[in-house]
Amino acid sequence: MRLAGKLIATLLVLLALSLTILITLLHTQYATSILTHVVDRFSPYSLSTPHISYSITEPWRLTLEQPHISLEQQTLLKAEQLEVWLTPTKLLQPGWHFDTILVDGLSLSPATPLPTLPAVSTNRLALTRFTLLSPELDLRNSQLQFDNWRSQPASWGEFSGDFQLAAEQARWQQATLNNVLLDGDHYAQHWKLYGFSFNWQHANFNGQAEYLNAPATAKALRLHQLTLSGLQLQDASLFNLLQERFSQLTQPAVNIDIRRLDILDSSIELPDYSINNASLSLQNWTWPSDHWQQQQAHLSLNADNVRWQETVFDEPLVEIDFSPQQITIEGASAKVLEGYVQADGAFTPDMLALNQLTINGIKWFIPEQWPAQLQAASRYFNDISLTKLDISYAQLTDSHPERPFQLSGINASGQDLVLKRRGRIGLWQGELTASAGFASVNSITMVEPFVAMQSQAGQWQLSQLIIPFRNGLLEAEGAIALNRDGQPWQVEVAADSIPTPVLRQWLQLPLPVSGVMDIALSAQGLAQHSTNLAYSLEGELTAGFRQLQLDKITTTQLWQQWSQESGLSLATEHTGHHSGSHSPITASPLHISADRGRITIQPISLSGDDFSATLQGLWDLARPDRQTIQLKARQGCQQLNRYWSGNQQQISLSSCDGSSI
Repeated sequence: MRLAGKLIATLLVLLALSLTILITLLHTQYATSILTHVVDRFSPYSLSTPHISYSITEPWRLTLEQPHISLEQQTLLKAEQLEVWLTPTKLLQPGWHFDTILVDGLSLSPATPLPTLPAVSTNRLALTRFTLLSPELDLRNSQLQFDNWRSQPASWGEFSGDFQLAAEQARWQQATLNNVLLDGDHYAQHWKLYGFSFNWQHANFNGQAEYLNAPATAKALRLHQLTLSGLQLQDASLFNLLQERFSQLTQPAVNIDIRRLDILDSSIELPDYSINNASLSLQNWTWPSDHWQQQQAHLSLNADNVRWQETVFDEPLVEIDFSPQQITIEGASAKVLEGYVQADGAFTPDMLALNQLTINGIKWFIPEQWPAQLQAASRYFNDISLTKLDISYAQLTDSHPERPFQLSGINASGQDLVLKRRGRIGLWQGELTASAGFASVNSITMVEPFVAMQSQAGQWQLSQLIIPFRNGLLEAEGAIALNRDGQPWQVEVAADSIPTPVLRQWLQLPLPVSGVMDIALSAQGLAQHSTNLAYSLEGELTAGFRQLQLDKITTTQLWQQWSQESGLSLATEHTGHHSGSHSPITASPLHISADRGRITIQPISLSGDDFSATLQGLWDLARPDRQTIQLKARQGCQQLNRYWSGNQQQISLSSCDGSSI
């Protein structure tokens, strides 16, 4: 026992003496050569350094200036400075264990080989003035810190615990980021960012997030908070690139949970739309779930203006809630088309229910394809309802040459309106009144037209329709039973001293005459679809004419038009400006009857100073190609017979010498 004790004591004395000698030598000029010799002698690695610093006041710290470590003449590490803090409690354990490793001035690129390091671990690895150049990520003049880093044979190592990154500039996915800061931790497949910030496209980004990359489950990214301010995006190609990169980053599928996203004072300018000085807040949004699958998401938006195609919305305000299969508009308003629009309500995949729609002072030039666009938009919903409608001082203009109209000073109000039910359009429920200060349809001027209607359980009643003309008045009332098969309807119209061009345009008759007429109309049929109407229309119209005269045309010019093959047809009417006086004419009363969709115009006689004519017609709504109008006219000794049948015309003209064409 005494011998063993003496041996142990001797070894301890020798160890203490060796450490004393080593520490003493590290304070001399021989420190560099001794350390490099030890590394070369007892390891497969080579070490070169111009200077090594050591201080007894920090016995476990060693500093190497401009270290160069290589293996078999292949560079593994080359930096400006390397500082290591040893861990005395692990000196006797296998491998190299450090408390801290600090590397200053390290640069890595694709040409830098992966290091074949021994088993190295450190409680903290810090990189300062670090530069990384790679196809996916560039870091310049950056600082990196990792907790619990350890070397790996086929990578740059792995770590667990806290990490920090600070970089003056970083390029990632072809986007250049400035002033990058990251602070987070990483354990197994879980990454957490306690905070991150950077600048991109004149905007500042900051937030908190976490990412789970578990092999057994779908990847998940949770944005606890993301705020960006001052974004200026005007390059369409850059916007498309961002969409492409987002698709790449989310493949394979990544579930994204946005707890809160705030975009402040930002602008986007793209060909189809733009948004200026906008602030947007989005909460509790999940992706790839669509807008119908959100649980309790909320969106709010305000901006100086938003442009969608050719329409500009000034000062828009939007508040929207998303829940499964329903989107609730808490409030939406904007200045648009020189007026103001406000709405709130909700919609589902097949239902639109607005609580309130307010339209004030808009002036809208309707797009050319508005009928088709309106029909296409209505197909999105099987049911449409509106609790309260309020329209004030609006103006609508359609400049299409086949249907020009203008309505000015529109005022309308409605209560508890059901405008579409189970895919069928109509006033199924509610009360609606509308008026206009001025209206012009196909150059026919109307003054302060007014309409009032109501419906109860699908019984649609047109209680009052008043259309005042400059010197006349038209009144109508009617009903449609929307809740019955075929939707039977009936209408009664009475008019006094209304302009004759109204009838000419309705029936497309080749009569360029002006004047006034008194009419009475009674009609009924089925309105569910066009086929029903074609086989069910029944009714009768009578009209008496007064103050008739040719409209901007002489009798000679009228005769020439009737005689020419390229003259008036069923599809066109005279609108040219001809010289000559207004020639007075007389006409017998007009009588039109309809029986099961077959419409007959009884012969109507017209006469002037030097001509007379008879006009009659017949057409079948079920067979539009059989529509015919016959005109027989006489001027002096000349006679004219002309037929219009669909788009075909026949002319028979007898001259004064008895010849005919």
